[in-house]
Formats: sequence, structure tokens, C-alpha cells
Amino acid sequence: MGQKVHPLGFRVSLNENYQSNWFVKPDIYHILLSQDYVIRQNIYQFFDKISHLKNKKSLSDSLNITDINISRKFDQINICISVAALSPLIESKKINSIITTLQLILIKKLEALSSNKLNYLNSPKIVINVKQSDNANISAIFIARCLVNELENRVRFRKALKSIIRSVSKQDKENKLLGLKIKISGRLNGIEMARSEWIKKGRIPLQTISANIDYCNDIARTKYGILGVKVWVCKEK
Repeated sequence: MGQKVHPLGFRVSLNENYQSNWFVKPDIYHILLSQDYVIRQNIYQFFDKISHLKNKKSLSDSLNITDINISRKFDQINICISVAALSPLIESKKINSIITTLQLILIKKLEALSSNKLNYLNSPKIVINVKQSDNANISAIFIARCLVNELENRVRFRKALKSIIRSVSKQDKENKLLGLKIKISGRLNGIEMARSEWIKKGRIPLQTISANIDYCNDIARTKYGILGVKVWVCKEK
């Protein structure tokens, strides 16, 4: 039977928290929702440009986003970005310049998106906080983006899957990982007919509401077309 319910939305308020926290009148709800989407997309694109993933040998040494939380207070937008490894930025003393550059980019994007009727949204104050994520190696979004990076660099999908599993397995006892499932769909290795391949380790009880399930889906853009990547992670409570 196919997957009918989003694993994270199914567990909101039980094991999962909302990624956006704000209240607004219904008539401008769609504008703030669009702003959140633009903010997240531009943050991902910005960090992809400065990512150290290609130059690192292990996942734990890479600079990659694991979570983005957005909260609002009047005309101020608070953005908390969790990354896998913050030490490369701190050592190079680039963290302040990166935050300043990202703030300018987001302000320009939001000003172009905001409606003329909502003057208080045209020039929002953006506060960005970048912190290092705990247990980044077992974050679903981090695993998915690492796998996407491998596939876009023309690594064969089976080798990429084994590499991810090997890297995660090294710390599964410390991070209390119970299960991991990865699925890739599309023209794998450039074959003409699309198919799906998956690998599973441990257990993934998707029908158990109390289970601590992390989930992410992403796409890899290759010269043969788009590959879909889905990652499920089961952790201890």
C-alpha cells in the first residue's frame, strides 16, 4: 500500500514541532506563507554555494542545513538555521559576513514579493541565528541533501547509498538510531526506463503515531533527468 500521509504532519504536536511559528489575519496569511517559502529556498541556495561538503571526507565535517525555524513578531522575522558543522565558519571568522550577506539577499527578495498594500511587510527586520545541530548525522534532511549531492556529482546510486549507510552506521549507537530507509526513483544510472530502488536498515514504524520519525524528500538534477530521493529515520524518543 502506498504512503498516503506525510510522516511529519501526521505527528505534529506529538513528536514534531511547527517549522513556522506566527499568527496573522486570514486575508494576509497567503502572503506570509509565500514569504516563508521564499526565505527557505533562498537560504538553501545560499548555503549550497558555500557548502564544504565537496571538500570533506565525512558527513559530520560538512556545512549543510539540517533545519530552518521561522518565527515572527510584528515587523521582525527571526530565523534560526541549524547546520551540521559550524566550526569551519567560526575558524575562518566568516560567520558574521555570511549572516549579513544573507540578510541583504532575503530583504531584497521579500521586498519584491510583498504586496504594496502591506507597507509594514515591505521592509521587515530580519534576525538570523546560525547554530550547530545536535546529531546531524541522523537528520533526514541532512542525509537526503548529502545523497542528492552525491547523485548530482555523477556517483552511481548504489555506491552513494552504501556510503551514506556506512557513514550513519558509525554513530548509530551514540545517536540512538533505530532505523533508516532511503528510496531513490527515476532514471537510475541513466537507464531508459525509470524505476525505484530502496535500502532499509532497522525498523521504520510509520503507522505508530508515538514513533519518533524524521522524514525528508528532495530531488537530484542529473543529466539524465530528475531523481526523487526520500529518507525516513526512526530515532529513540
